[in-house]
Amino acid sequence: MRARVYDRLHNFYYISEVYGILNRAGDWYIVDHPSDKQQVILVEYLNMNTPAPYEVNVEIIDANPFKSETWLFLDHSAMDEINIRRKNSQPLHYYRGFASIWNAGDALISLLETGSADKASLAVPELSTKLSGWHYIENDDDIDELTELYSGFHDAVIKEMSYISGEYYDAGQKIMYLKPAGSKQVKVVFNNDRAEELEMILLAPRIVHFTPGEEKYLSTLTGASIILKDQMVYFYDSDTDTAEETDKGIYFKSMGLMWRIKPVSE
Repeated sequence: MRARVYDRLHNFYYISEVYGILNRAGDWYIVDHPSDKQQVILVEYLNMNTPAPYEVNVEIIDANPFKSETWLFLDHSAMDEINIRRKNSQPLHYYRGFASIWNAGDALISLLETGSADKASLAVPELSTKLSGWHYIENDDDIDELTELYSGFHDAVIKEMSYISGEYYDAGQKIMYLKPAGSKQVKVVFNNDRAEELEMILLAPRIVHFTPGEEKYLSTLTGASIILKDQMVYFYDSDTDTAEETDKGIYFKSMGLMWRIKPVSE
C-alpha cells in the first residue's frame, strides 16, 4: 500500500510505500525516510501532541496487493521474542508487515530503539504497488502530460461517475463491514472529440463536488485545472492556480489520482 506521510520536523509531505505496521501504545508505520531512500523510519499514525481528534501523520492512498512477498499478521502472543530484547522502546502488541523485517534480528531491534534503519539490514524488498497500465499524478510533469494529452479538457464531458467504498452489510451474519479511507475510490469517465475516452480514478477521495449542467447551459467543460498541493490532488472545471475548497462548479479533492486511456475492449 502507498501512503502520504507528513514529516513534522521539516513540515512537508511525501509519498511512500508502507513496509509494515506495528502497535506499541498506538500504531507506527514503517515507511521511507523523507530524504534518504536507502533507509526506513518509524512514523506514529497519530500526533498525540495535538488536541483530540488527533492530527494524522500517515494517510493511506490505496491498498493494492503486493507483487511479491507476503505480509505477516502476528498478534500479541508472538511478540515475546522481540520484547525481551528491547531496552528503550515500548513493548510491541502486534506486527503486520514483511517477514524479512520481522526476521531481521538486531536490525529490527535497532529500528525499534532508534526509529530508523537501513533497508539493506532489514532486507526490505524493492517494490511498487502502483497498478500497471495506469499513470499517476505525483508532480507537475504528470499534470502537464495529462492536460496536454486531453487538450486541457476543453469541450470534454463527464460521461459517467461511480463511487466504490468497499463497504457492505452481510444480512446473513448481520455484520456491517467497513473499510478505511484508502480503500475508497471515485471513477470519472471523460469523453472528448479530440482524444480517446479517459478514465480517471480519485484515490481515497476527500471531496467530490459535482454540479450537472442546468436547463439553459451545456454540460461541456471549457477547461480544467489540476493542482498538487502537499501531495493532495485537486481537480477543477475552471482555470485556476489556487488549491481552495469551494462549493461552485465541479471540484474534486483526493489523496491521489490515476488515469488511463480506457481500452476499447472495456
